[in-house]
Amino acid sequence: MPTLSPATVLVPSLSSPISPGVNLIFSPDFPFEEREGKVLSASQTPGVPWSVARVVRGEGSLLEMRQEIARRFGAIPDGALPASAPGDALGAYAFSFVRPSFASPFASQREGVFFGERVVPVFGLWKDVDDATWSRAAAQLRIHLHRGPDDFVIELEARGDERVLVARCPRPDTLGAAVAEVIATARRSRGWLRRWFGEKPFDWQCALRVPPLDLCAVRVHDELIGKPLVDGGIGESLADRDGRIGDARHGVRFRLDGDALPPSEPGPIALGRGDLYERPFVCDGPFLAVVLGAPPQDDVRLAAWIEAPELPEGAVAAAP
Repeated sequence: MPTLSPATVLVPSLSSPISPGVNLIFSPDFPFEEREGKVLSASQTPGVPWSVARVVRGEGSLLEMRQEIARRFGAIPDGALPASAPGDALGAYAFSFVRPSFASPFASQREGVFFGERVVPVFGLWKDVDDATWSRAAAQLRIHLHRGPDDFVIELEARGDERVLVARCPRPDTLGAAVAEVIATARRSRGWLRRWFGEKPFDWQCALRVPPLDLCAVRVHDELIGKPLVDGGIGESLADRDGRIGDARHGVRFRLDGDALPPSEPGPIALGRGDLYERPFVCDGPFLAVVLGAPPQDDVRLAAWIEAPELPEGAVAAAP
């Protein structure tokens, strides 16, 4: 069962400040907000395939939500839902599982880069990947910016309409500042000037190394407790609309692993930053991952600033 990531915080807005040593996740999928002492729910907002949101009353309603999440997303992280319903009050809950999937899998290595004081696995592409894997996976990559090993933006095209922007940049003041700059960079590189001034495609002089991620976080919305729900529309009956909120929480799981193939053994350049490449895209320090919808709207489905990677089950970090 996935567990909450000790160094990961689910933040309520993109304006949240970035702190050293802490992963931040932002998800816009919690459809409840306080206005003038009341709780409104986004009754007119359709559900999204990566999220379940409900107002529940009683153990039966809570069990139904738990079963729906388990059916759609598998095991539920501890704490994403309460152990029991909040008495006669209403529970306002949402759970989101964002896991971009790729048509062609990337390569992986058990010992890929030094990240801080740990050696962590990676997925991506490098010179000793076989030609078939390399060519298929490289077709999913678009370079938006490469000023150096600590300043780049690269896009991974996922299935459906999702895209993942991975970027290294100086630590910004807020998560939103980093997200806005990265999206603006991606938009500029899609313009007509790209033909003459845009970055060259991903080629054999490039390397991509990204630590796989499996982050779980829960935010309890204490500001909603005790306030009346006045809008409704996410599963509660008419009789429930005069109830008050007794518990409110949003759970998020973010998994990014490139649908990677089984890992190869470490090679002579496995732990390098990419010095043998003209354009290395190596996440061996704090980096940004943003999951977007299709352009030109570029709706942010999830944003994460990674300072301490939490690796998927079975991917163990090693001491240097």
